[in-house]
Amino acid sequence: MVNGTSATLMLQTIMVLMENQNGTTNYPGTGDVERCYDNYGCFSKGYPWTENRPDNHFPMPPESMAIRYPTFTRRNRKVPVFLKADNIEKIKNANIDPKGPFYFISHGFLEGGHKAWIQDMTNALLNQEGNDAATVMIVDWMGGSQPPYGQAVANIRLVGVMTAHLIHNIYEVLELSNVDNFHFIGHSLGAHLAGYCGHALQKKFNLKLGRITGLDPAAPYFSKTVTLVRLDRSDAKYVDIIHTNALPLYMSGLGISEPIGHVDFYPNGGSVQPGCSASSSPGGDLATSVMRILGCNHVRSYEFFIESITPTCPFTAMQCESYEAFLAGNCTTCDLKHFCIPMGYHSYSMYKRLHDGGLVNTNSHIALYSMTGPNKPFCRVHYEITLKVSNSTESRTRGPESGKVLVTLVDKNNNKSDHKFLNDEQKYYKPGEIEKKMIAVKDRGHPPLYVIVEWKYETNLFNPMTWRLLKSPSIHIEYLKLSSIEYNTDITVCPKLNKPVVANLPTIMKTKYCKFTK
Repeated sequence: MVNGTSATLMLQTIMVLMENQNGTTNYPGTGDVERCYDNYGCFSKGYPWTENRPDNHFPMPPESMAIRYPTFTRRNRKVPVFLKADNIEKIKNANIDPKGPFYFISHGFLEGGHKAWIQDMTNALLNQEGNDAATVMIVDWMGGSQPPYGQAVANIRLVGVMTAHLIHNIYEVLELSNVDNFHFIGHSLGAHLAGYCGHALQKKFNLKLGRITGLDPAAPYFSKTVTLVRLDRSDAKYVDIIHTNALPLYMSGLGISEPIGHVDFYPNGGSVQPGCSASSSPGGDLATSVMRILGCNHVRSYEFFIESITPTCPFTAMQCESYEAFLAGNCTTCDLKHFCIPMGYHSYSMYKRLHDGGLVNTNSHIALYSMTGPNKPFCRVHYEITLKVSNSTESRTRGPESGKVLVTLVDKNNNKSDHKFLNDEQKYYKPGEIEKKMIAVKDRGHPPLYVIVEWKYETNLFNPMTWRLLKSPSIHIEYLKLSSIEYNTDITVCPKLNKPVVANLPTIMKTKYCKFTK
């Protein structure tokens, strides 16, 4: 398995190859600063399209990209109807239900509309309760998503405009009053394609998309650019973003880090996702392993979104000053200072409530944080754990203890959560010390009634503070307080008769034991 340095070098090599493959795409009149494509308009290569970009291209002609719009409904899940941007007759004969809603899904670089995740998302949307009349249209621009990367970046400008033409034609054929129930979902480059579509709809047809969801929008060529060049919150009435790989390219990051929507979700901090490390990736040859690792964080965004359509738990994310502040337990109560919004598909309903209540405005953005699991189902529920080390005579006599605290939550049905360490590394706990941490566990359907606590202790030969020659490793915990974000509950549990937690000996802590606390 490769390490992080090897992965970074591989990614840099891949990006260089993306740029160099086939050289620069040239068409007649390469010296021009503007190129026009029939009724889709003209595309400039001047500012701001040169900002923070190593090169610049015109979009390829539409016929070269062979753009298709396979369209699915509950009546035709397996065999799609293929639409074209400006073919009115195909739209009339597609038997599209005007009640909607209407979904558009776009892939990113090196992909196509046939990908399994797109079919999974399509089925999840069609299966959603209340979506009997839903139509899902795939923006399949595989002919334009191939290397070099800079050319694919240019191509989405034209594909976005073409998709705006399709939406306008559907709007006219179905005699709709607006496009409020049109939802464009784009991954990576597809997210910015959605932005171009939304912008063109406003500029050319005076229509505004109801919603755009950007799934880890691509960073290369889009980071630190003006809003015209990338997806931003002016491109639809509601723009929500899920950031999952927001790191610099030299650190193997592919997603944009800037908050660019009305609501920006940063699960697990938005850059590195659980389960995506080299050690957790299955074997294979070097190149395959590297690409799996590099892509893992980036694709988590659409995996999260697909799960959010019919989630196993609320998928709650909380507004906070930073992810570090969130992990430290500084944001645990959903209130006017810390909004709580479900990540993904169902985020709009909560945002609309906040907006209609005058609590947010469309010119601002909300950054929210959450934690997920390393594999499916990813959804977790959050608890702030407050631990107080006893300041009793016994505790002070023992002095500071070095180790890790492991907790397991148990509900009324005796269902146990997964085991969670409060800290990844061994640390010192001093008598009287209070520590706060956020943890996330699988939802068992009920809040916990009691907690099983374990003390994990490791001796370090080079650190005398960890030596235990005459006494067993243990820690005196006065209490644990658990505050639930999702269930809005608080419980405080204590060890029975103030007994210490001895290394590798599970200790049950319950609320009724707190009466013995001095």
